[in-house]
Amino acid sequence: MQDQSSGSSSLYAWFVVAVLALANAVSFIDRLILSLLVQPIKAELHVSDTAFSLLAGAAFAIFYATMGLVIARWADRYSRKWIITGGILTWCSMTSLTGTARTFLELFGYRVGVGVGEATLSPSAYSLLASYFPPQRLSLAIGLYSIGVTGGTGLAFLLGGATIGWVMSQGLVTLPLIGEVGGWRLVMIVVGALGLPVALLMSLVREPTRKPGVEPATFAEVRAHLMTNLERYGYMLIGYGTTSITAFSVMTWTPALYQRKYGASIGEAAATLGTVALLGGLAGAFAGGTAADRLEQGGDRTAKLRVLNWCGIGLLLPAVVAPFMPTMTGHALVIFWTFFFGTAATGPAGAYVQTITPERMRAQFGALYQLSLTLVGATLGPLAVGLVTDRVIGDEARIGESLSLVSAIVNPIAAVLLWQALKRARAQPSPVNS
Repeated sequence: MQDQSSGSSSLYAWFVVAVLALANAVSFIDRLILSLLVQPIKAELHVSDTAFSLLAGAAFAIFYATMGLVIARWADRYSRKWIITGGILTWCSMTSLTGTARTFLELFGYRVGVGVGEATLSPSAYSLLASYFPPQRLSLAIGLYSIGVTGGTGLAFLLGGATIGWVMSQGLVTLPLIGEVGGWRLVMIVVGALGLPVALLMSLVREPTRKPGVEPATFAEVRAHLMTNLERYGYMLIGYGTTSITAFSVMTWTPALYQRKYGASIGEAAATLGTVALLGGLAGAFAGGTAADRLEQGGDRTAKLRVLNWCGIGLLLPAVVAPFMPTMTGHALVIFWTFFFGTAATGPAGAYVQTITPERMRAQFGALYQLSLTLVGATLGPLAVGLVTDRVIGDEARIGESLSLVSAIVNPIAAVLLWQALKRARAQPSPVNS
């Protein structure tokens, strides 16, 4: 734990975790609410599953990942809390503006804006947490921050479903500057506005004092550190990034699966998936973070990668098998394990990157970590499922088969890469983090 002068006490440090987790949850609510609105958006804008997957994935992910690298350099130099605060204001505003889009291109543009705003969060948050917590306690801290991922996913579906039901019952509503709006458009405006108070809460967080004399690393220094430790970073980042293909495809397309295969309403689909995501995510975050920290405190220097390896194995089958369950309840019970193992991996993975990275370049490597997740998972996951449904199977009612096929291909690849990361770490000396 950092000393008191760096703005840290045990209780306050966990308060910071809670605020960042809340911001993370809001980011995922704004990111995923679109998934509950597949059918009305497709009907109004006349787009295919493939085109919708670009809205849900690529429009957000490409700019999220690339801008994250730029913003991370600022986070290694300037106030991380104000960078995050500005980002929250940006992505919430862009989510609301999504409700005003009249064409596919306008909607695409606003989704880009959501991605740019959300790019401020995780690189800055990882760096903040690494300033508040020592390595042997960092996995749990980042794991609890990552509860915002599945917590946000669960709330996106649970609260999103309830919001959609209420908003749809209101008919057309007249708003200042916007005029009459209703349906899915009003849902986006309301959801974006609900996240704005979190920006105020984030502005109250204290920025830890950086170590005296520590200057942000130059791009050349970052590149040199990466190349020197390429194997140490590479297998883990690519392996963990590959697991996110399944994660993002499940989060994006399961609501549509529930509606198309099981005949669920938007509210029923949202309530079922939201409950599973929330319970699986909470359990996974505590289990993964606690296991990695305890193993490391017991002297296992590869603890974080060991837990990641276990998670890679645990992710192999659930998303492959779940779409063939005869009932929606059966699907939910199986897909629970995708959320559990997926979230159990987040704490150890994020903590591993921060632990092997010098302080003055932590935000930039946090952005590289997010790049591996988002550019790979959020882009390829939804897109791959949409393409298989439209171009291979040719029947949107069989979306479950697309989900299963994509997971069956990528999950074994991810498991092998994570095993290789652990195998190589055993033969390497511990990195010097300074």
